[in-house]
Formats: sequence, C-alpha cells, structure tokens
Amino acid sequence: MSTTRSIRAAVLAFVREHDLLPPGPLVVAVSGGADSTALLLLLTDLAPQLGLDLHVAHFDHRLRPRESAKDAQFVADLAQSRGATIRIGRAERPPTSEDDARELRYAFLRRAAREVGAARIATGHTRDDQAETVLLHATRGSGLAGLAGMRPLRDDIVRPLLAIGRADTEALCREAKIEPRTDRSNADLKYARNRIRRKVLPELERINPQARAALARLADAAAAAADATRFAAERSLGAATTTTGIALDRLDVETRDDALAIAWARATGRSLAAKHRAALAALASSRDGSATCDLPGGRAIREYATLRIETSPAESVQPAEPVALARDRPVSWGGWTFTLASHGAGTFSSPAPADGTLVVRSRRPGDRLAGRLRIKVQDLFTDAKVPVRARATHPLVTTASGAVWWVVGLKHADGAADPGRWIVATPPPAQIEALRRYTRNIDSGDRHMADG
Repeated sequence: MSTTRSIRAAVLAFVREHDLLPPGPLVVAVSGGADSTALLLLLTDLAPQLGLDLHVAHFDHRLRPRESAKDAQFVADLAQSRGATIRIGRAERPPTSEDDARELRYAFLRRAAREVGAARIATGHTRDDQAETVLLHATRGSGLAGLAGMRPLRDDIVRPLLAIGRADTEALCREAKIEPRTDRSNADLKYARNRIRRKVLPELERINPQARAALARLADAAAAAADATRFAAERSLGAATTTTGIALDRLDVETRDDALAIAWARATGRSLAAKHRAALAALASSRDGSATCDLPGGRAIREYATLRIETSPAESVQPAEPVALARDRPVSWGGWTFTLASHGAGTFSSPAPADGTLVVRSRRPGDRLAGRLRIKVQDLFTDAKVPVRARATHPLVTTASGAVWWVVGLKHADGAADPGRWIVATPPPAQIEALRRYTRNIDSGDRHMADG
C-alpha cells in the first residue's frame, strides 16, 4: 500500500464486502505486536462510521514471564489512549503446544465477548499470515478447505486485516508513532510457522516478489471451490440422513467423503485430519456386515449400508423377558404388540401352528427355525442385513418346547399351520423405518408388512 489512507480504505472495503462488523460491541484481540496494534488503531478510526463499541482483550500465555507484564501494560495503555475498555486474561499454566495456546486464548476471548455482549471477535491476522497458513496446510497434505486458509468470517471470529500485509500494519504503527511490542519467540525456528516465514517465503519471493499476495489469491479461489463442494455435500447429507443413521447408498459419490466429514463435525464438534477422513471413507466404502472405526471425538459404526456416529459408549440393551401369547388378547413385548387372531391383518403376520402354547422371546445361542430346513436364526439375520445392535431385541415366536416358529418379519417355519390361527405383530413406531429397510432383503412370501 502506498499510503496509510489507502490502507484504511482497503480495510473498510474488505469489511463491507464480507459484512464483518455489524454495529454494537466488538472484542478486539490485542497482543501488543504490530498487527494487533494496527488493528486497534484502524478500528478506533472506523468505529464511529461503523457504529462499533470496542473492548480490548489481551491474553498472557505465561510463555514469556519477564516480558508478559510489560506486554499487558502496553496494551492497557494503548486501549486507554484509544478510549476502549480492557480485559486481561492469564493462563493457569503454560500451554504445552501451539494448539493448546490457541485453545486457551480463544476460550478467553469468547468469555470476554459473552461478558460485554459482543457477537464477534476481531483478530489481527494479515495477508502474510494467510500465505503462511496456506503453505503450512499444503505441506501437511490438506485438501481444498485447508488451502482456503483463514476465512474473513468463521463462526464468531472476524479478520479485517486479511486485506493488507505486515508491511502495512508496520506503516500504520509508524504513522501513529507507536513502537509495538516484539515477541522474541517469533524468531524461534523450532516453530514450523516461523520456518515458513523466515526460510520458505523469502525463497518463494525470489521467484515471485508478490508470492504472498499470490498465495492469498490461491486461498480465495480454494475457499470459493470449498464452499461450493460443502454446499453440495450438505445437500447430499440431508437427503441421506434418516432416524437410524446415514444411508450410505443415498450419498452422492462425488461428495460422499465431504458429507461424512461434515456429519462427523456436527456430531462430535471435531474436524477430521486427512488420515482420519480417509479412515472414515474406507469404512463407508464397504457394505458387508458390520464394522467400526474409532476417530477423534467418537466412533463410527457401519451396519451394512447405514453409518452411525456415537460420541459416547453405547449402552447395552437388555431384551425383554419371554411372554406367552393369548387368543384375541394383545400382549406387549419390548415395545411390540402381539395378538393371536383369526386373520392375518397387521403390520407383520404369520400363520400359527395348529395347537400349543406360543411364546415371544429374544434369540438364544444356537437358535434354528423349526421344520425341515433348520435354518440358523443367525443366518437369517445376516442375510436380511439386520444390524447387529438390533438382533438382541428382535422378537422370535417359539413353541412351548422352545423351537423357533417365526423370526418376526423374516421367516416362519414350514410346519403344519392352522388357517384360522394367526400371529399378528405390531412394532414400536420408532422402529418401523428400520424394519422396512431390512425386511425388504428377504422373499416377500415369508412376511407381510402393511404400508400404513
């Protein structure tokens, strides 16, 4: 930028283009460095025009014991000189990593925002920070979303200075005759971002003096593409989401991985790294049997073509106790209603044996269907693709001797039946959708399910 006036104009235009700063309270994160100092200088100039009520927030990470008190005093004096309130926070313990420091800092900033009633928090990230972020993400194997870098607006965080570079923030400080604080850790090459800043970017600028601006343009292009992909993925996810999970076959193939990553973030509040996205995609690519995958924040469970995401250990489901059926008198079992009737009109129905007591119970090890075929109940569940978690509570109708006469909705025995004696079963309403799905996997001659 040639002049500080043009710098202000660029930031104001950027703010308006992205609708970053609605009128009202605004928390301004100020560390005391050149970028955040320039941010406060710019916002105090623009506050009357934009209707902003500024509240400065400064966080001490406890990483520079000898300097932190001076940093806090500098920020407090700066805030006072610009007519803004000041809030200072301090970590209870030094952070163990850059990610830890970021989480502590943003938690403090959001507490400050709640206290003053601010909807947004402004940070001093510049176009130079954007270039560094893009290179870091690219080096770590990021996809489009990572190449998009930092967005002007993400949740409650706004970045008005992405329109300008570090040279511009330094120029604003010089104009105001303010000497910002210097964080010596910014020169420590043990941090990846510092190596990008001090080693990689200077080499790139030997190839293209405008490398930082070029990388920022790349981030803008990636952001537009990522937004389009996300929109398509969200639409696909919405169409595939059922009461029992995500119907994988309904997801668009082109956006399936993105849709699953969105579903994971919604369920767990965690974003997946590339290797975890790949693991989730691999789990969703199969339709055979059941499988699980533990990922940050929870567990993905695939049962045939349905995927569920659990954020806490699933509670074991205890099947109901056995109950005997009675003629023309409804009985309840595990939320189901069973009746011995003279006709087969019902959600599920099966002809009943000519005589003898009938009992509804859950499966037991070694259960087989009565009759000549002696089909294993386990094989019936597998062939029908009944989810593993549903098998323990799926009703079976047995004779007094324990022989399985009917695996409800799937198959009944081939023994002699009384044409005037039927077993009618009505499932709990919440289970009907799932039952419709896996009872379609068997021969329709073995069951009846009403459409109503």
